[in-house]
This record gives sequence, structure tokens and C-alpha cells, in this order.
Amino acid sequence: MSLNPSPGKIVTSRSPRLLASALPGSPDVAELEAARESEFTTDVQIAYLESVAKNWRNGSPNEIPEPSVTPVAEPAEEPAKASRAVSLPANFRPATIIKSLVAIALALGLGWLPVQRLLATTSAEAVVNARVITLRAPIEGEVSMADADTDVGSMFRVNQSILVVRNPRADSSHLANLMRDRNQLRTTIGALEGKKQLLLASLDELSVQQERFRIGRIEQLEQRLRQADTDMAAAEAQYSVASDALKRAETLRKTDAVSQAFLDKAAGDARVAEQTVKGHAERLKGMLVELDAAKKGTYIGDSYNDTPQSAQRKMEVSLELSDVQARLVGTRAELESLDAELVKEQGRHDGLAKVEIRSTVNGRVWEMLTAPGEHVNAGQDLVKLLDCGSALVTASVSETAYQRLAVGQTATFKPRDGGEELTGTVVSLNGLAAVASNSAIQQNALTREPYHVTLRFPDLLKHADCRIGRSGLVQFDTASAAPFSSMH
Repeated sequence: MSLNPSPGKIVTSRSPRLLASALPGSPDVAELEAARESEFTTDVQIAYLESVAKNWRNGSPNEIPEPSVTPVAEPAEEPAKASRAVSLPANFRPATIIKSLVAIALALGLGWLPVQRLLATTSAEAVVNARVITLRAPIEGEVSMADADTDVGSMFRVNQSILVVRNPRADSSHLANLMRDRNQLRTTIGALEGKKQLLLASLDELSVQQERFRIGRIEQLEQRLRQADTDMAAAEAQYSVASDALKRAETLRKTDAVSQAFLDKAAGDARVAEQTVKGHAERLKGMLVELDAAKKGTYIGDSYNDTPQSAQRKMEVSLELSDVQARLVGTRAELESLDAELVKEQGRHDGLAKVEIRSTVNGRVWEMLTAPGEHVNAGQDLVKLLDCGSALVTASVSETAYQRLAVGQTATFKPRDGGEELTGTVVSLNGLAAVASNSAIQQNALTREPYHVTLRFPDLLKHADCRIGRSGLVQFDTASAAPFSSMH
């Protein structure tokens, strides 16, 4: 039967037997009519409803298909009448039409929502997915658990310790050499410090001794000055006596009381006394110069050595102290550099001897690949963590639906467990390509449709329990973004 655009005209395609029985004058009209009505109300209605649903799914709801009744085998002598469509006779029963219309109305009324859902672009299946991060051993050694209760499903926060790897056979020879060198430098610094203190004490003692010598030298020169003053006074007294004797001799000579020789002797004595006074005066000046130099720290004498032994020793100690001080500064600088190198080497050794495997994400243990007490090698996989901060939804769609999708389109995810409906966007169109191998749920787990789509739903990140594996359906809003093909 077909419903044509012109109202009121109903055409049916029947078998030759039913067509012949519908003609007037047939003896078994009632029986054949009942059989014809039975075929029309079952096969034709089912074929009609299937055609309507198929056309709506293909996006052509205005085209109503023409249902047909499965023909019954007829004799070979009537092949031309079997395929010819004729108009229904006037005596066709209205009850048949009424039943068909009621069945169509019920099918449309009860099946509208399923058909509407079928017409929408949805996924065949969808599942909450996330990245899996593999933590490997940076060194070889023996594994132990940071927490004895750690097992598959244990929750971890960022930078939380999960495992500990210890290597008691880590190479420490360079560290031992550095520690030995540091101890030697510390011993050298201690010895230099002791020598420095001894030289400082000796220098202080020599300074006191030098000061005492200076004071004693000044007192000595002052005493010699006083003695020189006394000698000067004695010389002046002798000169005075000689001068008086010369004057008396000159007076007596005028009276010839004394001889000329006596006068000459008296004159000589006076000149000697005068020169003696001058000599004491010059010596006194030299002593004053020496005293003045002694007060200034310079020692002038008749010896070639103008510095006392204490001052010379003090100079030697000062030079030795300067050398010790320079060596001390250099040794301390070397120790400081060695300490810095030792800290680095200690850190390197600690990193080779013991390493804590910490969580790099907020998540939970997806797979434990080792056990306490096991000896592992560097680079060996230890544990796989589920990154709850990267929760995505992986969906499989048909090829027809896939061609209508584009990155950035809005979509909704309805979990099968009755949770709230989530809104997100399409972030990747994987098609027939394999989804990232580090996903918790691989692509081959979604087998209903071959094309795969990845979506991000921000509300999934609010769940700290990693709702990985929760299934549902994704409905795409194809009007939110143009398909990728239309962008070129």
C-alpha cells in the first residue's frame, strides 16, 4: 500500500489470487476478503512502520514509503496480473483502513521519543577514561612501601611518597676521598690557627721587650747626658783655672818674676782646657741627637746594628705571622670549596643510595608492578597511577555520525548509573586511529562502532575518586560547531 500526495487515493499491490478474488461475481468473496484483510493488517503495517523509521533516520521524513504485501505463489498462466497495481474497489471494507490508521497513530505516538532519540547524533557507547602514568625506578635496589597499606586503588596526592628504593652498594669512593680531604684541611687549619696564636703571643712579648729596651735606652742616654753635663762643668772649671793661671803668669812675666817657659806652659794649659770644654760641648750635642732618635724608636750608636735584637725578632715574627695568615685564608677558601663539592657529592650519593618514588599527579594506584623486598633495576616499571586530573570520555560512534562531528562541538554525557548529566566539548576526533596508548581503557574495549571520539567534561574533575570506567551515552550538539569538512 502507498500513500500518495493526492488525498483519498489508496493503491495496493497484491498477489494475482487476491486480485482475482476482489473482482465482482466471485463465489468466495467473503472468505477471500477476510484473508486479504488479514494480510494487510500484519505484513503491510509492519513493512510500513519500518520504512517510516528508516526514512526518518536518513533525514527524509517527508517521503512516505509504499508498503507492499509479500506475494503468494500463483499459477504460471497469470504472470502479468501479479505485478500490476490497481485501484481498490469501491466495496473495500473501511474497517481495514480504520485499523491501519489507528495502528499508525499508535506507532507514531508511542515511538516518537525513541525515534527522536534515534534521529539525534549519539554515541553507541561511551566510557569515562583517563591517562595512566607509569613511575619507573631511577636506580637499582630493594623496594619498600612508604605506607604498608598501599595497594591497588589507594589514593595519592601530588608529591606524596609511594615507594622507596634503597641501594646499599652505591659507589661512595669519591665521597670518602672528599671527606678525607676535608678532614686534612680542617687539621691544617687547626695547626695554622695554633701557630698563629703562638706567633701573636710571641709578637706581643717582643713588642713589650722592645718597648722596655727603648725606655731603658732613653734612660741610659739621659744618664749619659747628665754625666756629660758634669764633665762639661769640670772642663769649664779647669778652663777657668788655666785662664787665671795664664793671667798671673803674664803679670809675673812683666816683672821678670817667672821665666818665659812658665808663661808658655800656662798659655798651653789654658788652650788645652778651652778645647776640652769645646769637646764636651760637641759630645753633649751628639748625645742629645741620640736621645731624640731613641725617643722616636730609632737607635743610634757606635755599632753597625741600629735595631735591637728584640725589634729584629719582632720583625721576623711579623713576617712569619703574615705567611701563616695567608696560608690560613687560602686553606679556608679551599675548605669552603671542598664543602660545596662535598654537598653535591653527598646529594648524588644519597640519590644513588635511596630514592623516594613520589606521586606526580592526584589520583590512585591503577596497577602495582612490584612488591616489598623485590630487587629492581634502573628504569624498571614500578607502579601505574591513574591521573584523576585528566579525566576524559571516550565514545564510539557510527561513520554517519562521525562525519557530522567537529572539534569544539558541545556534547552531553548521561551516565548509566543515574548520575547528573554533564556538559562538555569534543577535543579529539580519533576516527579509526588508535586512542593514546597511555589511556586506562583502550580503544579496543569499545567495539560497537569503529569510529572513536574523545570529549572533555570539566565536571568530571570535581570527583576525587576517579570515576574511570563509568559508562553512558554521549549526545552531540551538531549545531554548536560546523563539521570539519565545511571549514575548508
